[in-house]
Amino acid sequence: MRRANIDPRAALVAACLAGVTLLAWPAADPAGTQPVTAPPAEGAEKPFVLPTYSGDSPSLHAPEKPPTPRAAPDARDLYERALACWPVRSLFRGEVTLEGRLRNERGLYLDDSGVSSGTSRASAALVARLPLYCAIELDREREREWSRRVRVAESAGQFVSVLAERDKLRRQLDLLRALERRSQERVKAGVAETTEQVAFMEKVAGAEGEIVRLSGLLQKARIELLGNCHEHQADGLDAHIKQLLASARGG
Repeated sequence: MRRANIDPRAALVAACLAGVTLLAWPAADPAGTQPVTAPPAEGAEKPFVLPTYSGDSPSLHAPEKPPTPRAAPDARDLYERALACWPVRSLFRGEVTLEGRLRNERGLYLDDSGVSSGTSRASAALVARLPLYCAIELDREREREWSRRVRVAESAGQFVSVLAERDKLRRQLDLLRALERRSQERVKAGVAETTEQVAFMEKVAGAEGEIVRLSGLLQKARIELLGNCHEHQADGLDAHIKQLLASARGG
């Protein structure tokens, strides 16, 4: 039987490679899980992370089904409700005025003999006055009614337009928050400067401030509409307005 000639140097290299493989085998992760990062030691300095404007961490991904804008409420329906909540005006506003009068008459008479004699007479009267409508008064009444209708129409139009503008701005705010969150991740990864996130933070703050202003205008239009109602009939219109605000996105 012939003995194979083995190079001592090749045998040494093979032994070294086998030892390295055996040393590395326990470190392999058969389950394929990610290695657990050790928590930072207590007292260690943490890296600075600029928070978002709201303090939350919204998703930086766009939603699968973005919310669709809601239809604006019917302005004419709101206008007619505001007009109907005031009592029906009367075209005949007759006013009866009663006046009492007391009259006292005194007279001096001379007879044929030259003797004077005095007489007195007292009387009482009751006078009633009933004013009638004239063309000027009717024109004034029409003008007052037209002015009231114009004010109600302006308040109803402002309510509808501001509500639609606020809904649009809220959808825009969701996009700005996603961009702000994305910029925060870019700053963490070191691919963007902090000024990029600050710029989006300023846009988010501006959009939220505009939403607050529009909400104030909505409440102003609501109070103006209620001001055209009788105090006993204002609750019905107020309930309808609150329902419109609740059906809007975010109330």
